[in-house]
Amino acid sequence: MFSEDVLTPAESGEFIANNAQHIKIDEKGIEKLCEEMLLSIKSKLEIPDTGANINYPGKEDPKAVDWIFVADALNFCFWSYANTEKWTVDGHSGYYALEAALARALREGYDITNPHFYHKISEELLHTILKGDNSATIPLFKKRVSVLHEVGSILIEKYDGTFATCLKEANKSAVKLLEIVVNNFPCFRDEAIYKNRRVSLYKRAQILVSDIWNFFNGTGLGGFEDIDKITMFADYRIPQVLVYFKVLNYDHALMKKLKDEELLESGSEEEVEIRGCSIHAIELLKKKIEQKLVSSQQNVEMPNSSLIDYYLWCYRRKYADEMEHIPFHKTLGIYY
Repeated sequence: MFSEDVLTPAESGEFIANNAQHIKIDEKGIEKLCEEMLLSIKSKLEIPDTGANINYPGKEDPKAVDWIFVADALNFCFWSYANTEKWTVDGHSGYYALEAALARALREGYDITNPHFYHKISEELLHTILKGDNSATIPLFKKRVSVLHEVGSILIEKYDGTFATCLKEANKSAVKLLEIVVNNFPCFRDEAIYKNRRVSLYKRAQILVSDIWNFFNGTGLGGFEDIDKITMFADYRIPQVLVYFKVLNYDHALMKKLKDEELLESGSEEEVEIRGCSIHAIELLKKKIEQKLVSSQQNVEMPNSSLIDYYLWCYRRKYADEMEHIPFHKTLGIYY
């Protein structure tokens, strides 16, 4: 069970949004984004094509689950300052660069999905695996080494050396799997104190659950019966899209900090408000979309929060140039 003194991500988002000092959620912006997304809903929500072309393990590959786990264990902090060289792999940037590096590692014979391989991986070897196209290196490199050591050791000690064991324990429950991850893998325990309450954001833990659900098309190992309980994944790119559509409105002081590329500390009031308000805004957007679809009597699949998040993330990638003028917050940390 989750700790009773910690609000769930959905509860946290609502609490933060109701008490935010620097950010307001705009109903008109939600309406505007809702109408934009409805154009992409046919029988279900169609995700924008980002043009990425990376070879992943197939659904029948016994390493597939552990591939997803390693990728999401390392899925944090890819941003760079304006006018600086980005870390790229095979021409991909950000998370896609990480996936490209892991795919290359498998092709070159590195057993990167095996915790017995990476729980004691050296800095030198990981540097080779994550080597980019240029002189830029992946941010927080040493943190990634320690994360692999942590999660690899835990998988070996508690879960027979595979994340598939965690899936079996979860017994088709997304919430149970989320509990297993945040209770047993400290680097996924994305929590903060806000207005004297302990709140949870759980970006990487929730995206791990959702990635498994999405990879297996909601069946088999990803057949979670309560995937609707998962919220969006509070990072630094989705808020950028929400500001673009005027769903989120930042006060002058916060916007100035973002434009000046001032670092926001992980767990600081402004950083928590950006992430928490994003969570609540997506929950409100989801309800708005559902209302519109029900009233129109369309026979379509209702998008959950994780699909809405993925749509917006891909939308940002596809229209990156149009959003270049929208600043995003910059925080150095392992949680997103």
